[in-house]
Amino acid sequence: MLQQLSNGNWSWQISPEIRGSFPIAFIQALSSWRQIRCLSREAGGLILGYIDIETGGLLAEKLTTPGRGDQRSRTGFFRGVNHQLDAAKWHHSTAGRGTMLGLWHTHPEPIPTPSGTDWTDLSNVLAQGQHNGQGLIYIIVGTTKISCWFGQRGGKIKKLGDI
Repeated sequence: MLQQLSNGNWSWQISPEIRGSFPIAFIQALSSWRQIRCLSREAGGLILGYIDIETGGLLAEKLTTPGRGDQRSRTGFFRGVNHQLDAAKWHHSTAGRGTMLGLWHTHPEPIPTPSGTDWTDLSNVLAQGQHNGQGLIYIIVGTTKISCWFGQRGGKIKKLGDI
């Protein structure tokens, strides 16, 4: 599913209607939050970007990052309300074109595996959150790999692959 392009960007496609891309700068921003030190705490936030008008593709551009109101520990992260406020500001600054595309956080393991709490979080946001498109990107940044999923409205979750 996930495939690296010659320019360093990554693309993915589940169906002709469900696809997207991650620019190299977006991947580098995620990588900067890896929990590579023994006392590093989990980090996370929202994935912001655009829905391509012509193709419906999800174009990830930016992350919200940990800040005031978040709860962080070695093996846990809880997003505070500031992430939604940052997303609203960004939406306004893009003249209404930018939107929330998904969720991201880190795990202190090489190849991250979602916990029950992770699946519950994604399911809750899919069911109750305000988002455009057919679903949400879900990314967990491990110490060596970045694992990516796509959760569709209605609960179907598909792994896109590892970066």
